[in-house]
Amino acid sequence: MNREQFSEMLKEIKAVRDAGGNVHACVESFKNRYKYVYFYNDRVFKYIMGNPENRRITASFLNAILKLDGSDCIGDLVMVNPAIVAPLGKDSVSDLVAETPLRDRIVVEVQLKGDESYSERLVFYVAKHVASGLFHGETQSLSKLDLISLQMFSTFPKSGNYRHCIQLKNQDNDVFYKKLTLTLVEIPKFLSGFYDADDSRLACWLRVIDGINNEITVPVDAGSPYAYLQEKAKLSIFTEEFLVHEAISMSDRAYELFVEKKEARAEGLEEGRAEGLEEGRAEGRTEGANEKAREMARGLRDDGVPMDIIVRRSGLSEETIRSL
Repeated sequence: MNREQFSEMLKEIKAVRDAGGNVHACVESFKNRYKYVYFYNDRVFKYIMGNPENRRITASFLNAILKLDGSDCIGDLVMVNPAIVAPLGKDSVSDLVAETPLRDRIVVEVQLKGDESYSERLVFYVAKHVASGLFHGETQSLSKLDLISLQMFSTFPKSGNYRHCIQLKNQDNDVFYKKLTLTLVEIPKFLSGFYDADDSRLACWLRVIDGINNEITVPVDAGSPYAYLQEKAKLSIFTEEFLVHEAISMSDRAYELFVEKKEARAEGLEEGRAEGLEEGRAEGRTEGANEKAREMARGLRDDGVPMDIIVRRSGLSEETIRSL
């Protein structure tokens, strides 16, 4: 299901629950209607990719995003508590935090809505994770950190790339610090259709996920991480408790944002129709009045009535009257 369908499901589950209705029947009706869940919901993403039992698909997905090959590939992962507390400001919770056996840290943020403060937030998250990754007793030894942003908007709309690798570099493009990288993946840009020839691993992942979000089972090799994800993203395996909890908490505000936008669109369309209709009527009335004034002025002019009287009666300028 796509984001709107997922939001509608949460809306209906919550409404049925609040009314004391049959929540189980409501949930089952959606499970009979849809095969897959919406992958980019933050709790769904955490439920699938943050589950230690799914380390294989998570590692494969991260390897594709980070373009890791051969001996550089992430082989195993340990899921870390995604909550980061003091010393740097208020608590924050990332969508996924994992570490390799070498204690390299990978953090994933799934962001549905962009704003001017998002870049600052990413930098702040980097600072918090760098501090939390400090080796105990070794004040100058930091863990390697990769922070990934999966985002439904573009940070670099003019760029021809949908994947952006950001590092600390000097004016000659030499990397200053190799253990810190931000990787931004602009998902809508990839789905725009300009990357149909892209056969990279990341492109394959994004197509499989897009298929899940649109109720399409993209053909993949049996037993592959892609096939494993398709199994784990089936709506049928998500418990009623999970879906009810998400309907109540709306942790990523998908439903609220959807409703706000839907109501705003409907209100805007209705206002637009009303304004357009009224403007059309006003324009029609104005054009009709102007035509009558022209006919009257032309007749008076042809009858030899003085110009000042014609101007006063018709409301037209002398230049307009002479041009009739």
